[in-house]
Amino acid sequence: MDLKLARAVLTEDSSGIRHNTPGVRYGKWEINSLGFRGKEFDLKKKEGQVRIVCLGGSETFGVFERKDREWPSQLGERLRNQFPRVEVINASVAGLTLKRKKTYVEKYVLPLKPDIMITTQGALLPITDSMRGVQSKRLGSKVKRKNFVRDFAAENHFLLKLGETIKKGLPEALSNYLRLWRLRSKIRKKERKHLANKQPMDKLPENIILEFEEDLRSFIEYLKENHIAPILLTYPTLFTNMNKNSHGYLLLSIRRLCVELSDDGIIDASEKLNDSIRRIAKKQNVALIDNDHLMPKTLEYFVDYSHYTDKGAECIAKNVHHFLNHSGLMK
Repeated sequence: MDLKLARAVLTEDSSGIRHNTPGVRYGKWEINSLGFRGKEFDLKKKEGQVRIVCLGGSETFGVFERKDREWPSQLGERLRNQFPRVEVINASVAGLTLKRKKTYVEKYVLPLKPDIMITTQGALLPITDSMRGVQSKRLGSKVKRKNFVRDFAAENHFLLKLGETIKKGLPEALSNYLRLWRLRSKIRKKERKHLANKQPMDKLPENIILEFEEDLRSFIEYLKENHIAPILLTYPTLFTNMNKNSHGYLLLSIRRLCVELSDDGIIDASEKLNDSIRRIAKKQNVALIDNDHLMPKTLEYFVDYSHYTDKGAECIAKNVHHFLNHSGLMK
């Protein structure tokens, strides 16, 4: 997620729960007065109304899609004429991890009295937290550092303009080389800090898989206890062992989040944790939409590792809409 967007949209309450800042508008992104992306709606649910909450991170919140093209918005459009009493709410928060979902839902989502929750979960941030034994604050700390750089640049406008002019004047091949060199330098620096001369892992450790499954099982039980019907989505990502060489820069870029894993380790983690989602859905007897299998792994659908183009978001919305139409849940 773009750091300027994160700074504009995200905040933490007095309990340390990350959420969207109510009433914020930043470019195409609009947060309503209740703190959710999209248009205003009443907190109190009308009699006979069915509320579907979509809960995820930045990939569900919507980053690269055009305005109102993120998949929860497209899903709402598809359901509106068919089921006038159905309301789709995008309650996603960038960087929201599985361990923090319960506290966020408890405070900010339960008052909506949702009937169905469609939830997906990215893995790299919680993997990094587990390996380092910390709760991730990286987004907030990056925003603070970005603020410092931005404020310094604003006070030194001439230097900023000069840097932009130099960049524009560089040949494309040289510009790409420098971009790749800077990225590799950042990754090497993080590897020195976090790996202690060890090699990045090609396989995701079993203990992290088990921890992820236990957290997911606990969250599903929490939803059921609150009379919310869960629908799990697998987490589609761009990279596979077949196409990884075609997306070298994008794959290298995502390793900045989790230098403990190699390129192969990133792909292995995505595959294994999606398998975990499938297993938990079966054991807990909850609905599953396997978007990871249904979404083509091309740049027509993905902008990067896990964020969608308009067409990618449309694919997710179609898959969910098709499931809802044939599941009987809408009745």
